Amino acid sequence: MYEKKIETLDELLDSDVVWGNRPALNLAMNPATYPEIVKFLEQKKLKVDCSLMRECVERMITKGDIAIITNPNFPDSVAREMGIAGVGKIFCYLDESLMSAYITMLFKKGNPLLEEFNILMRRYLEAGLQLRLWSEQKHLATLTGGGRFTEADGDGFFAFSVSHLMPAFMALLLGTGLSSAVFIGELIVNCLCKR
Repeated sequence: MYEKKIETLDELLDSDVVWGNRPALNLAMNPATYPEIVKFLEQKKLKVDCSLMRECVERMITKGDIAIITNPNFPDSVAREMGIAGVGKIFCYLDESLMSAYITMLFKKGNPLLEEFNILMRRYLEAGLQLRLWSEQKHLATLTGGGRFTEADGDGFFAFSVSHLMPAFMALLLGTGLSSAVFIGELIVNCLCKR
């Protein structure tokens, strides 16, 4: 049976869930920018060091007694590598967005590569390549942990390749060949009938 979902920082503060403290992240948080989180960190008594992020995520998956600030894709990926079935039912995310992170690349003022880099990054994001990379990472993690699934379904994972599409391409080529032969036959019959 699942427990009631923790939805706010106040509920997390009052719960018996241990906070995964990350000193590097705490230094980066400015009290003026993130006052709720800084206040929460000062008031939360149950803390554990989470300098090694993967160990804390594995503890969250196995014991379920810890909360951490992380990118939502990382715990999902770790759970898939561990071979956990039903990854979406393991984690509970807060409904409110507490932080937003940006990755920046700095160029010297007047650098001629700046405009080209901006164009490339815009095209990269608009084409959905970032989402594709995340989905490929999830798939790879699922394949890595695929042998450890303990469900009775017996669902096996395999790498999908072009050879799996070969029957469809063969049917397409065969159909194209037959339709071309019928078309040429009709042309020949039509020419013979006119003579």
